Amino acid sequence: MTLFETLQQTGLPCAYSHFRDEDAPQEPPFIVYRGSGQNTFQADDTHYWKQNTYQIEYYFTTKNEESEAAIEDALLSAGYLYDKSEDVYIEDEDVFVIYYTI
Repeated sequence: MTLFETLQQTGLPCAYSHFRDEDAPQEPPFIVYRGSGQNTFQADDTHYWKQNTYQIEYYFTTKNEESEAAIEDALLSAGYLYDKSEDVYIEDEDVFVIYYTI
């Protein structure tokens, strides 16, 4: 199962990087995610291990712990380990965002 399919299980609108105009949700809550690099283990001129990393951004205007739990349960069920940020308020947009790093 892909990360996109995993995030779709939450029931929240989801897109990679950004929503296209025709797909854009009118109001939060929604999720966007993007690749943030790759962790590797290298030795003796060989890659022994590699893992892509992603940043998931959950935007919301009203705190909803059930939505957060849905995101976290979907990630854990699919075998992703994550780090979670605090609620970050974006004043210009009048929204909050939580960053999940996997």
